[in-house]
Amino acid sequence: MDLDRITGRLRLAEGSHQPESGKGCAMNAISYINGDTEVTDFPACSARPLAAFVQWCNDALAGPDGYLSPEDSLLALDLAWLTVGTAPVPHTVIHAWVAELLTNPTWGVANYVESDAVETIRDIACLHRKLASGAAAPIAAWVGAEGAARAAARRIDRAVNAAGLYAVRAACQSTAPVNTDRGMTLDAVTGNALRAHARAAGGIAPARAAELARHAIYSWRYLAGLDTFDDIDPASVESALQRIWVLA
Repeated sequence: MDLDRITGRLRLAEGSHQPESGKGCAMNAISYINGDTEVTDFPACSARPLAAFVQWCNDALAGPDGYLSPEDSLLALDLAWLTVGTAPVPHTVIHAWVAELLTNPTWGVANYVESDAVETIRDIACLHRKLASGAAAPIAAWVGAEGAARAAARRIDRAVNAAGLYAVRAACQSTAPVNTDRGMTLDAVTGNALRAHARAAGGIAPARAAELARHAIYSWRYLAGLDTFDDIDPASVESALQRIWVLA
């Protein structure tokens, strides 16, 4: 991480922005610091699902003018820093994390569904945990789980429980065949999970969005054995953060 690349000032704002615009999301800042040839929402140093969570949180923290306050800027950047070094990881970590994304009692999307849909999501999470442990589940089990998820989705009224519908879609998408592009599948799973959280009853509060993003990141780091930051100098990080945003 080349912290000295931060030579200008950047206001954190909702959405993605062009280079030299003076504004961007927290992951754009990480991409710039990382020295990416092209500044992106998905820097090479960060796992794509975690970058998506941070982008989502970044936008949730934005005020009516589209910009983040100084305090919320630091919060978003803190979350973004936690994604550094999370890519790549073994497929076993990905399966274990998807299982948590689906059914973790604190931040899993199964919290948005009821009755048979809960069991369907739990069954799919169990298949992911089997793969994470090194055991192989029969293809027929995955096909059956996908069918059950599709049936559960058809029984959910989007007007009544949009969060639940996206939760089931996330689980269903995660059953994609192993020969499907893993990155594209994971993007779809994460995207549906974030839509589920965003459509929770009463809407998603910025503080809750930050909490969910932190849980997702911590879970990934724990499962991947990346629970320390010995290679990052706190003083340098603090200096970088002080230079990376300002309110005009």
